[in-house]
Amino acid sequence: MPLTFQEETKLREAFSAIERERRESLRAMFNDTHLRPKSRVEDAKTLAKSAKDAKKSLAAIPGVGVPDLSLPDMNLPSLNLNLFKGLDLRQLVDFTMPRIPIPNFDINLIPDIKLGHLPGFNLPKIRLNLKGILKFKDLLPDISLRALVYKILARFPDVNIPAILYDLSRIFDIDFNLLFPNIRDLFPDFFNIDLTIRLPHLALPDINLPEVHLPNVDLPEIDLGSIDFSAIHIPGIDFPRMLEIPGFDKVLRLLFELFDCVDLNVIITELGIEFMSEFISSALPLVQQVKAGAKAASNWGTAAMDWHKSRKTTVQRGFLLPGDARDACDAVADLLRTSRNEHAALATIQTTQLAVSTAGLFADLGGATGPAVAAASAIATTCQKIMIMGARYKEVKKVNLILSNHAMEALTSNIFKVSPLLGAYYLANNTTSNVLNILCDNIIEDGWMAEWEKNKRQHLDPLLTECTRFIAESRYVLDPVRQNKGMFVEKSKLDQLKESVTLYFKKKAGMAPASARVATHKYAGSK
Repeated sequence: MPLTFQEETKLREAFSAIERERRESLRAMFNDTHLRPKSRVEDAKTLAKSAKDAKKSLAAIPGVGVPDLSLPDMNLPSLNLNLFKGLDLRQLVDFTMPRIPIPNFDINLIPDIKLGHLPGFNLPKIRLNLKGILKFKDLLPDISLRALVYKILARFPDVNIPAILYDLSRIFDIDFNLLFPNIRDLFPDFFNIDLTIRLPHLALPDINLPEVHLPNVDLPEIDLGSIDFSAIHIPGIDFPRMLEIPGFDKVLRLLFELFDCVDLNVIITELGIEFMSEFISSALPLVQQVKAGAKAASNWGTAAMDWHKSRKTTVQRGFLLPGDARDACDAVADLLRTSRNEHAALATIQTTQLAVSTAGLFADLGGATGPAVAAASAIATTCQKIMIMGARYKEVKKVNLILSNHAMEALTSNIFKVSPLLGAYYLANNTTSNVLNILCDNIIEDGWMAEWEKNKRQHLDPLLTECTRFIAESRYVLDPVRQNKGMFVEKSKLDQLKESVTLYFKKKAGMAPASARVATHKYAGSK
């Protein structure tokens, strides 16, 4: 039987009221809120540990020197004194050059001149530099530069030849061009410093928003030399001076490419100062000293840019709420489970250009030994974590832009498509009527009310459990959390401390994964 005009008018008014209530509840929940990391400290500790592990792997490579940036007034990488460890200078006096050549290098390019005859050779200063490292230092003036270089190159096949010569010039404190004339031109990739950073195909403001179309542009080149580093402070790193060091430009380029951002302040904020120091002191010797290290870093940067670009250009997965409330509860629960699994998969990504092919790359580019491959693989793992942090930063940046612009229409149309995390917060912190309002168009006509208790137990309660779990496992938290029923409440600092102690012992006993964290909120039950 068709509705009368008055009945139809009342029905339209009812639906308008439902839509108005939906908008108002979303506005009350999300206006003037933002997502923030639950604990940047914990993230920074995890990243710093990864970089420290990489440094240990690098230190295991014979002849490689890992700079100690923690030393006071250390504005440049410390001297690579490992080149002289175990060297017997007595064997180099009147040394006869063997017939076995150095692979891919003509040793005759090194001047056959006694060290003591080099302009600027200062034995007392060299003694100081090599204190505790080398015996019989008084023999140095009578040793040929060519003989010394040959011996060191032969002992450390994994170390870049130009890096060894560069470090020798620093240890002797003699100008490189004077000490090794014509050598610089033989290794342009090592000595040429490129201060331009190019990150193409970024979107303004470097995010993709649902229902919001923004232009894609190619950004101009960024000149590192023109950046004002005065406000950027990382202990042990003088950026303007470090930019003059071969290899440091490659480290910064790799960092920008991995995080997919050219704002160094943002990167430092997200990754932490300690990690930045550890990453630089591990990546610099890789690209500078280890053979094929610079090529590996270049490949990682290219892979990272391709990966970030693919995430930006991938069509966002469509998600339409079924009209029936029961089906909607099940569909949203499935969405949250899928999103959670995607985040777990993201944490273990390995692109072919990173850890998977590191060993093959080194084999192709000179057959480096096990320690060199292990060190590169360790740094590749750290690079993966930087990529993940960059990707997650952009996800939150996307959501926060929506929240800051009061774009409630985007949330009203489909909050779960915009951000499953926001959807989980809304469902976990609102009344049942609001929850059902956001999930379905007409709760009266779909038969939900006829079997209220059964539908709540079989469909709504499992959904809220998924919401609670999704929020607990997320790296980010909504701030502030506004509760319409107090279902999801923040734990006290004392409760968090107690749970932290319990979790620590569980990790020690192998009963909890190393990545496990204490949840900042708890499920308080429906009201």
